[in-house]
Amino acid sequence: MSAAHYFDGHSARLHVVQLSTGNGAIHLHGETTRSYSLAGTRLAEPFEHAPTVLYFKDGSHAEVLDPGVRPQLMEALGYRKSWVVRWQEHMAASLLALALLVALIVAAWFWGLPAAAERLSREVPPSADQALGENALALLQKQNLLQPSRFSEDRLAALQGLLQRVQPASPRIPLRLKVVDAPLLGPNALAFPDGTIVLTDQLVRTALGESGDLDARAAAMLAGVLAHEVGHIEMRHSVRSMTRASLTAALSATLFGDFSAVAAGLPALLGNMEYSRDMELAADGYAAAALHRRGISTLPLADLFDHLDEQADKTTPKMLRQAMSYASTHPDGYARSQRLREAAPEPEEALSE
Repeated sequence: MSAAHYFDGHSARLHVVQLSTGNGAIHLHGETTRSYSLAGTRLAEPFEHAPTVLYFKDGSHAEVLDPGVRPQLMEALGYRKSWVVRWQEHMAASLLALALLVALIVAAWFWGLPAAAERLSREVPPSADQALGENALALLQKQNLLQPSRFSEDRLAALQGLLQRVQPASPRIPLRLKVVDAPLLGPNALAFPDGTIVLTDQLVRTALGESGDLDARAAAMLAGVLAHEVGHIEMRHSVRSMTRASLTAALSATLFGDFSAVAAGLPALLGNMEYSRDMELAADGYAAAALHRRGISTLPLADLFDHLDEQADKTTPKMLRQAMSYASTHPDGYARSQRLREAAPEPEEALSE
């Protein structure tokens, strides 16, 4: 006989019993008295240093505490280890299974997940673009990050003209330019899924330089920036990014469970950063092609990228720059500018006021 804990399956109450076998049955005596046939009893997969668990036909179960009784129960029940358990106990098979699992996760992460995200993003209706863009823009305005532009109406009209020059003849959705004063955003441009392109006064001033004139070089810079943002909108990067983020978060939660919100969120964050780099490069390629079709050189845009990188280098400590380079959502600025220089057409077209 051996001490056991019996649970009747109807309540959480623990019954202390003595368990024995005989006459083709398992007998329980103590706080309750029961007998169950061996044929209707199932032995749970045994684990070392854990109680031996017996499941009975009526939904009850017993936990046998003495590990020395386990071999007798296994023999009485005719228990045979499953092929999974036998694999787990075989070192070579376990290593092979681990390698296959890692390969499956890597394949799902780098190929399966992006393919699934692309497929799902095509199912998202265009109306979602409008709602996403409006909500995102409203949030920035609510936070007072976007203030009215300080440029004159003539200058704003000239910038609108640049957008009209680089946008496709038949855009996927109507495009509109919103020039704003945004000191906290600095020199920046944002593309919203509803077709809104936000261009900050700070970026425009950077392109204009000390002269403040919208000459051919400054116009080519800003035309390149606008073409880049048009590329984001035309290729629907916002919806694709949102879909990818949702699937990545789901996969992370599956792998890490509730172990830690940080542990589950970090893989999702890193995965989407890589995806953002790909999007930025795709938008750069779109901008280069759009400028090339209009005979506009990509060299000024490359110079603008280099200048923005130099300004960031001056305001960010070296150690922090090195750390951020691994986590930046944008590709390396020098690499981007080099691609644009290689894509530069012959002479640039004049785009002055």
